[in-house]
Amino acid sequence: MNSDTVSRDHQREHPEEVYAKKQFNLLLYRLQQLPETARARLQGRFTQALLDQTLAVETPLGPLSFVLLGRTAAGRALSLLTKQPQTIEWINSFRPNSVFWDVGANIGVFTLYAALRGDTKVVAFEPAGVNYFMLAANCEANNLDSHVECLLVGLGSERAIARLEVSQFAPAKSFSFLGRRDPHSGRQAALILSTDQLIEEYGLECPNYIKIDVPGLTADIIAGAARTLQRQDVRELHIECREDSKIGQRIVEMLKRHGFVAANRSTHGGSTDTTFARPSG
Repeated sequence: MNSDTVSRDHQREHPEEVYAKKQFNLLLYRLQQLPETARARLQGRFTQALLDQTLAVETPLGPLSFVLLGRTAAGRALSLLTKQPQTIEWINSFRPNSVFWDVGANIGVFTLYAALRGDTKVVAFEPAGVNYFMLAANCEANNLDSHVECLLVGLGSERAIARLEVSQFAPAKSFSFLGRRDPHSGRQAALILSTDQLIEEYGLECPNYIKIDVPGLTADIIAGAARTLQRQDVRELHIECREDSKIGQRIVEMLKRHGFVAANRSTHGGSTDTTFARPSG
């Protein structure tokens, strides 16, 4: 980044933002000058005060509040309606009194939006501990924790304990079980269960709509839902996948065997979301 770019970015900042940054840096310096006990007490108090100051985002269904923790959470919240508008339209199209599974929910932007409908039961799956905290906290901040089931579990083809590449100090980031993304300093064990197990052994209600945003593991998740996807209760799946890729073609073929075909596609930021539905008639 050259100096002209830095200068333009600085000019775009609100004067109060510049002032707040200077004061915050001064606060950090002052905290480091305190005895450890006093610093710890004040740092915990300030952190709690900042967590309590949620970000309000207006949506067509009403306002949502988001907990701000880390560098990425605000961006996910502010782009709720613009990053994947087709996903919002898809959620708006749900039949009343449906069950929606949000697989790979992260901090819950689509979980919360679906819950705002008031006629949709939502089950959100997020295996990364830090993101699960944000997901549950956002549900609590919106008084939706009684309308959403948040599960600290990953979905796959069978029951397993997997290692997740994740930093608990990087909330709202996307993480991987596959080791193919940016390396993270931490590792976390995560429980993996299949859709069929969750329904048949744990009594979860069969979903009518399923969103899967777990790149690299989608095929395993579909394989673990073989019996569930045969049920007519499952109406549509909304999946991040490119049908022209080898993995995408595999997903298309797997879903075709269960009676689903691609019904709608949308591209955003280099990614493609495809809605699979049963052919009408």
